[in-house]
Amino acid sequence: MSSPFLDYKRFIQLFRPHTLRSKMMVLAIVMVSLPTLVIGYLVETEGRDALLQEKKIKLSAVTQLLDDALKDSFKLYPDLPRDQRIAALNKQLAPVTDTITKAFSGVGAGYYNRELDAIITYGPQALHGNAVGVTIKQDHPGRDVMATGEPLVRWGSQVRGNIMNSMIPIKRDDQVIGYIWANELSNDIARQALAMDLKIIAVICIGMLFSIWMIVVFSRRFASDIDTIKSGLNELPLNLKTQIPPMKGEMGEISDSVNSLSRALREAKTLNELIIESAADGVISVDIEGCVTMMNPAAEEITGYRQKELIGKPYAEIFENTNFFSPVLDTLVHNIEHVALEVDYPGKNRTIQISVSTSQLRNAQGDTVGALVIFTDLTAKKEVQRRIEQAERLATLGELMAGVAHEVRNPLTAISGFVQILKDSETDPQRLEYTQIILKEVHSINKVIQQLLDFARPRPSLYQKINLNQVINQSLILVKTKGVEARIDFEVQLEEPLSDIEADGELLKQVLLNLLINAVQSIAARGEITITTKALSPDWQEITISDNGCGISDEIKTKIFDPFYTTKPSGTGLGLSISHRIITAHDGDITLTSQLNQGTTFTIVLPVKHSEGNPQ
Repeated sequence: MSSPFLDYKRFIQLFRPHTLRSKMMVLAIVMVSLPTLVIGYLVETEGRDALLQEKKIKLSAVTQLLDDALKDSFKLYPDLPRDQRIAALNKQLAPVTDTITKAFSGVGAGYYNRELDAIITYGPQALHGNAVGVTIKQDHPGRDVMATGEPLVRWGSQVRGNIMNSMIPIKRDDQVIGYIWANELSNDIARQALAMDLKIIAVICIGMLFSIWMIVVFSRRFASDIDTIKSGLNELPLNLKTQIPPMKGEMGEISDSVNSLSRALREAKTLNELIIESAADGVISVDIEGCVTMMNPAAEEITGYRQKELIGKPYAEIFENTNFFSPVLDTLVHNIEHVALEVDYPGKNRTIQISVSTSQLRNAQGDTVGALVIFTDLTAKKEVQRRIEQAERLATLGELMAGVAHEVRNPLTAISGFVQILKDSETDPQRLEYTQIILKEVHSINKVIQQLLDFARPRPSLYQKINLNQVINQSLILVKTKGVEARIDFEVQLEEPLSDIEADGELLKQVLLNLLINAVQSIAARGEITITTKALSPDWQEITISDNGCGISDEIKTKIFDPFYTTKPSGTGLGLSISHRIITAHDGDITLTSQLNQGTTFTIVLPVKHSEGNPQ
């Protein structure tokens, strides 16, 4: 169970600024806010004191004016009874107090007669006339003024209410005969003080907001320079050519130092590092924790991964979702070194075949500090070997098939001739049906033999100027039937204009028909076949035939062009083999991409000019 102190400490840690920019902002805000608040407090306090002092001076001035205006008026009407004398004096002095208080808004003022012990006037008369004749209480501060003969300013509740009251004695012939007062309601003074406070607060708030805005703007510029330097420093281990843009002031000195450091590091690179970077083979090293520490450009090119993606990260993360067992990690963990080990490596965008050699990395003390792998891409080499092996197999198979076809065709010719003779002389309907079936099957066998002969010894190609768009349109006429068009949409996207190429039009038509028929047969119900042509360059043109049929599994893809390999119950397995041979004879290439239940795309690339030795 956590203590309140730990919870408080954790709370403080949560909101404590961590970045340099946030620390600078907090420090700057505190440095601006504290003096501003202190100054604001002092200004407010001094302002209130100044306001009260001004009120005192004003009220004192009013009492002096009343004293000057009174003269010896209190000596008038000495023979009248008290109440009549108060009334007579009020009538005499009320205009004086009204005139003076009218000049000072919110001020109340009057005379008090000590002999009569009553208020003589209280102006403005219209507001306070009912107080005339009233005797003040014994604890009223006015009695202190008359007793001591000294002026007095007092706050508190008096005849008018809560007021600031300035009182002076009325002295005549060294005798205190009364006192004069001038007062103002505390609420009016407080309201004026509040208005002054609000103005001061508003000015302080505006000043603080402006200061904070300036702090944020300058800190953002400062933080931007810091972020640029941090980004450059993070990039520096991966690319020693990294340069930080020029800056001003101290940040400029730091950026210049970093740029000088990068130049010094580039110049200090060893010959071995330069050799590794220039090597055609891929090189990757990992530390004792299995994190990637180095990766040369050839490794980037072969694997498809960039240095930024791997440096400093666990190498095993690349293979988390695969069954690949990394030889270099095997060397690191089990101390087993591999030499020229051929593996299928899961690159970023494709699986590649590589030859791998691994070794441990040791420091000067002989301790293992990591492991190193050097690998060569065998993908292209393996593909060439596969094609050579396939060509050799096809050549051998072609010779065999030519001999078999020759030996089988002669007996078939004899069988066909004798069956035809029997058919012509036969009158029994049942036997006529049998002879018809025999002739049909002989014809099927002869057709297969002809395909074998075409595969074994294809006829000499007749190269001439043809247009691929025309060949495709002619092939589509032969493929499209009412039954086919009823369930399949043909989308034809032919590039116009498309220049002529040197090729055998009939043989290419045979290839296109084969591919189109296969595409039609792969679509069980409704579907779509797309045929496109385009010029890849002035020297090469491309044909693609795509369908959204049943697709081809990965196991079948590698065998699709092998002779006699077929998935059709009545197929011979020679159609795609012959098509492959025709395209190869044209110095072109035919490839396919397919996903099961999503469709298949065949791509044919042909040279514009036919000549021996065209690059594949």
